[in-house]
Amino acid sequence: MRARLYRSTHLSLFALTALASGMSLANTPEAKPLLEITISASPLGRTADELVQPIAVLSGEDLASKKRASIGETLANEPGISTGDFGAGASRPVIRGQSGPRVDVLANGISAMDVSALSPDHAVTINPLIARQIEIIKGPASLLYGSSASGGVVNVTDSRLATEVTEGFSGSLEASQGSNARNALGAADINYGQGNHQWHIDGTRSRSENYAIPGNAAVDGSSPSQGRLANSANDLDNGALGYSYISDAGNAFGFSASQYDQRYGLPVEDEAFIVMRQRRYDAQALLRDPISALESLRFKISDSRYGHTEFEDAATAGTRFTNNETQARIEAVHQPIAGFRGVVGVQLGQREFAAIGDEAYVPATKSQQAGLFVLEERRFGRNKIELGARVESVRMDPEGAVARDFTPVSASLGNLYDISENSHLRITLTHAERAPAIEELYAQGPHAATGTFEVGGAQLRLEQSQDLEIGFDHHQGRFGFEASVFHKQARNYIYASEVDDGLGNPTRVEDDGTVNAAGEFLLINYRQNRARFSGYELAANYALLNETDGPVQLSIRGFTDAVRGTIETSTGDAPAPRLTPARYGLSLHGHFKATSANISYVQAMDQDRPGRLDTQTAGYGLLNADVSVVLHRHGSSEASVFVQGTNLLDDDIRRATSFIKDAVPAPGRGGVVGLRYKF
Repeated sequence: MRARLYRSTHLSLFALTALASGMSLANTPEAKPLLEITISASPLGRTADELVQPIAVLSGEDLASKKRASIGETLANEPGISTGDFGAGASRPVIRGQSGPRVDVLANGISAMDVSALSPDHAVTINPLIARQIEIIKGPASLLYGSSASGGVVNVTDSRLATEVTEGFSGSLEASQGSNARNALGAADINYGQGNHQWHIDGTRSRSENYAIPGNAAVDGSSPSQGRLANSANDLDNGALGYSYISDAGNAFGFSASQYDQRYGLPVEDEAFIVMRQRRYDAQALLRDPISALESLRFKISDSRYGHTEFEDAATAGTRFTNNETQARIEAVHQPIAGFRGVVGVQLGQREFAAIGDEAYVPATKSQQAGLFVLEERRFGRNKIELGARVESVRMDPEGAVARDFTPVSASLGNLYDISENSHLRITLTHAERAPAIEELYAQGPHAATGTFEVGGAQLRLEQSQDLEIGFDHHQGRFGFEASVFHKQARNYIYASEVDDGLGNPTRVEDDGTVNAAGEFLLINYRQNRARFSGYELAANYALLNETDGPVQLSIRGFTDAVRGTIETSTGDAPAPRLTPARYGLSLHGHFKATSANISYVQAMDQDRPGRLDTQTAGYGLLNADVSVVLHRHGSSEASVFVQGTNLLDDDIRRATSFIKDAVPAPGRGGVVGLRYKF
C-alpha cells in the first residue's frame, strides 16, 4: 500500500517536473504576471506575485465553478487544502494538516466570530455563495491575525463594504436546481452607486434534502442508511444590507448588517439537528493620505450575536451555545522610512462564550485579546526583504475555573528574489506562538459529535512553532509553474490523546465520566508534546491554445500535494491524526465563443498512517465537470445557463480529515443546472 502511494506520488512529481522543464525552455516573447488581483488580506495592497508569503486566490470564473454551500467544500480540492466535513451542514478548511483553532476563517478581514473552531459539527457562518474573492494564506498568519491563525487563514471578501463607487446598478442573480439532494438555490447580489454613495443588498436561500450516497453509509455496512444518507438535510438563509460613502478624495466610510440562519442534520445521530442564527454588524473607515506620514489609515469593527441549539429530536432541545463577540482592527500604512514601507496595526477583541445543557462540556468563558503588529518591506536590487513582529495579550476567565493569561509573540523574516522578470524564489522563516483554545484548557464532559469525553489541560502552555517555507514560481506566456516545500517544528503542540486503561487499551466512560469498558465515550485528555509537519505542493499549467491561435482557448493544469505529521509522545512517535493523504489532480479548461467548460479529476491515495484516535482511509477518485453558455450579452450584462456534475464516477469518498468518515461518506454522483445573470 505504502509503495503504491509513493510510486503514484513520484509519478505525479515527475510529470509536473517535466512540464516545468518544458516551460523553462520556452522562449515566449510576452510575459503574464502570476496574478493581477489585489490581495485584501495584505494591508499593503499587493498582488500575489509581489508577496513574500505565498497566497492562493480564487476569483472570477474559477471561483464561480467551484462555489459550494460551505467554505470547506468550496476549497476542498485546492493544493494544500482539504476539509473536515461533518455531513452537508458543517465543513471547515484544513490547511496543510492544521485545522480547528489553528485556522482562522475571515469575512473581509474580520473573524467569523462563530464557534466552528470548537467542534467539527459546528458550521462556519460565512457564505461562499456571495464571495467576490477567496484568499488562502498557507502557513502561519499569526503575525497579522493573531493566535488563531497559526496554521493559516481563509479570507472571504464580498461587496458589503465598498471602497469605490460603481455608477448605476451592478451585481448578479443566480438560481439553480440539483439532483443529488434535490437541492434548490436562489441568490442575489445587487449594488447601486450614485455620486458619493454606494448601496448594497444580498440574499441567499438554499434548501437540500438527504443526499444520495453510493452504497451504505458505514464502512462495515451496519448503518441503516443506504442510497441516501439519513438526517443530512441542510437549509440556509443569509442576507445583508450595506451602505458606503466614498468622498471625492477616495476616503470611504461603510456599514453593513447581516443575518445568517441555518438548520442542518447531524447524520451520526438519527434525529439530531442544529438550528443556528448569527446577527452581525460591520463598519469600516478608510482614509487615504490622512497625514503626510501615512499612505492610508483603515479602521474596522465588527460585532456578532451568535447562538445555536442542538436538538436531540424535533421535540427535545439539547445544549445551547452562545457567542457574543466584538473585534476591531486598525491598520496604518506609512510612507517609506529609510527605504522601508510597511504597516503598523492594532487588533482588539472581546468574547463572551456560554454553553447550557447536558453536553455543555466547556464552561462559560469571558476572553479578551489585544495585539500590536508591524510588517515592513524593502527592496535591495532583486531582493525584497520582509520582516515583521507581533505581540499579544490573551486572557480567558471561565466560570468555576482559574483564569489564564498568555502573551504570544510572533516574528517572521522572508525574502522574495527575482530570478528574472517571470521567475521568483521565496524563502520565509516564521516563529509563531498560539494561546490554547477554551476547549483545550477547560473541557470537562461528553462530546457526542466526536464520541469522546474531553478533559482539558488547565496547565497548558503557549504552543510554539518554527516554520520554514521555500517556494518557486515561473510564469511566462503560455506556461506557469508553482512549487513550495514546508516544514513545521512545534514545541508544546496541543493534541487530544486517549487515556490508557492500564492494560494497553483506550479508556471508555459513560456520559458522567464513570469508567466502563462498554461505555459510549472514549476518554481523551488534551496534552502537549513536540510535533513536526512537512510537505510539498506543486502546480503547473499550460495554454494549449490561446487567443492568438484562434477562437478556441484550451488550457491544462496539474497539481500534487502531500503532508506528513508526527507527534512525539512519551511512548514514542505517533502519526498526527486526520491528515490529508497525498493527492494529485488534472484539469482542463476550454472556451469557445459563448461556451466555457471545465473538467477536473483528483486522486487521493490511501491514508495508511492514521493517528492514534483515527482509522485508515481508502483512497478515492473525484471527477467533476461543468459547462456554461452565455445566452445573451449586452454591454457589461450577460445571461448564462450552466450545468455542473460532481463525483461523476459515484465513488465512495471518505475524507481522512473527517471525524465521521467511517459512518458518513461524501455525496455521490450529482448534477446541478442553473441560470446566472450578471449586470
